[in-house]
Amino acid sequence: MASVTRAQPAPAERPHAEVLAALAAGILGPDATPEIPGRVLATLDQLASRRDRDQLLAILRLLATRAGALTLTGHPVPVSRLTNEQAEAVVRGWQESRWAVPRRLASAVVAATMTALYAWPGPALERIGYQGPLGPAPDVPKRLDPVAVTADEELVCDVVVVGSGAGGGTVAAGLAEAGLDVVVLEKGGYAAEADFSHVEHEANRDLYLYGLTLATTDLGCRIIAGSTLGGGTVVNYTTSFKTPDFVLAEWARVSGVDAFVSGEVQASLDAVAERLGVTTEASRPGARDALMEKGLAQLGWHCAPLPRNVRGCPQDASCGWCGMGCRLGAKQSTMRTYLEDAAARGTRIVTGADVRRVLINDARAVGVEARADGHRLRVRAKAVVAAAGAIETPALLLRSGLEGQVGRHLHLHPGTGAFGLFDEDVRFWEGTTQARYSAVLRDTLGEYGPILETVPVHPGTGSAAVPWASAAGHRALMDRFANLSLCATLTRDTSSGRVRVDRDGNPRVLYKLNATDEQHVAAGLAACGRVLAAAGATEVMSLHPRRRTFRPGEPGAFEAWAEAVRQAGFGGGRITMFSYHQMGSCRMGADPATSAVDADHQTHQVEHLYVADSSVFPTASGVNPMLSIMGLAHRAAGRIAARLS
Repeated sequence: MASVTRAQPAPAERPHAEVLAALAAGILGPDATPEIPGRVLATLDQLASRRDRDQLLAILRLLATRAGALTLTGHPVPVSRLTNEQAEAVVRGWQESRWAVPRRLASAVVAATMTALYAWPGPALERIGYQGPLGPAPDVPKRLDPVAVTADEELVCDVVVVGSGAGGGTVAAGLAEAGLDVVVLEKGGYAAEADFSHVEHEANRDLYLYGLTLATTDLGCRIIAGSTLGGGTVVNYTTSFKTPDFVLAEWARVSGVDAFVSGEVQASLDAVAERLGVTTEASRPGARDALMEKGLAQLGWHCAPLPRNVRGCPQDASCGWCGMGCRLGAKQSTMRTYLEDAAARGTRIVTGADVRRVLINDARAVGVEARADGHRLRVRAKAVVAAAGAIETPALLLRSGLEGQVGRHLHLHPGTGAFGLFDEDVRFWEGTTQARYSAVLRDTLGEYGPILETVPVHPGTGSAAVPWASAAGHRALMDRFANLSLCATLTRDTSSGRVRVDRDGNPRVLYKLNATDEQHVAAGLAACGRVLAAAGATEVMSLHPRRRTFRPGEPGAFEAWAEAVRQAGFGGGRITMFSYHQMGSCRMGADPATSAVDADHQTHQVEHLYVADSSVFPTASGVNPMLSIMGLAHRAAGRIAARLS
């Protein structure tokens, strides 16, 4: 078969684009379109690390040469000249390589190519029966009025808060309520109900950190974090667990901070839960959650409704798009709650503000310096609160000269799962975002046992997780995308990663699963397989690149599958893994030798520099962390206000 017709790229991009076009033809077969290379290159432009981008582009250039192709494919034929079948064989060879670099290259190219096809409206989505978005966004006015920066500017306030999500939005409201003059700086833009297009690639670009391109340095785990006004609370799935008592007890032991068990943190958790309207009465399961619940019931395993921070949520097919923003305003994000509270008390909000460093004078924070809409922005303040998340907060502090424990002790709650193929339509992109969970594995594995959940899966992300071994095989699976369902396992990790900054000052995430966590991932994945089989799946597969499946009912099939996926491994890109929860990278503690901030959230190294986000968690929370972040930020606001009064 001849290669597909390819667009003519600009001369400067031609080697990259021609190689990408050939690889796309091998990966996608007849679905490859001329737009794919340009979309992939645009995605690479969003990478946090310019070094990573330059390295990928250098590899693409090498693949366009005889010598480079010989080194990376074993044949002296430039990849841009390969037929579809030859390109497909090259990618498959990379996947199966003993060496990490080819496996990472395959992982990156396959994921970027799939997203470049299935995250865009077009014939591929129509073919698989995906009908989103569900009409136009509502024509409703925005409720906040950020300050526009039109020239180099300096603002003065009592407290500047970097970040507007679960931590930043909550702490800003508390500080404003205490009578302090607050400025909130948000790196992302301001998108509200009228702006939520529910087109996947647009949401990735506009609402997520680095356009959803951030991953651990070994590409073993993809980092999912919000980057918009309201942060992750705008795009998360509304799950609102209070921090479990056993976790609070552990945090007190690890940190030496009594507030975790004295009732002080618990009081703040109660306060934010009330403000957000947290309830289990708005957790009607869609088809995806109903299947997981059915499987759990068949097995006699624990299953319970998820608490959610919603008001007026319809809990129907329209809810599956909430990871791209809730058009109804039912999700009680900080954009709809605490930021409105803060703005009503005079808080100024600046969006598009990339804070590059904290201004420090004589070991005391006196403000921040940022770039906003191409202009220099300085904010002078009596105190600085870093609340940009467990990736961006340590990066900011490292750029500002802090050292020691900053960036260490990172936890990711690495998540993976299994797909079940059903005879009936599931349309697992629809329905209440999360409605059920199971903690059954904590009965046998203890407090670090994984929990089971399920989430909406849209084609752009889902196509990159569906196993790929050939263009035809993947296409056949995507043709049945509406018949898939997901059961996911979320590991409370003991593995400890680290955030560093590259030469450009942006974050690099170093992380490797330890043996204990690998065992827990294996146990969680096996449980997912059992649940889907009990729910009636005709075939169950892991998220390994190579299709590893079993057919329920065949003697010994499940046991053989569980052992095969365990042997296949989970680190270094061997399986598709996601982190929706990052935490612990500036952890709280009484001892500066083992922690970055003290009991009042102030950094050990710089006075009046505070951290109020998931970075301060002493260990992994073990549950979706939004409410834990907000509870600690609520408490932090009181502590900071008391120090400044």
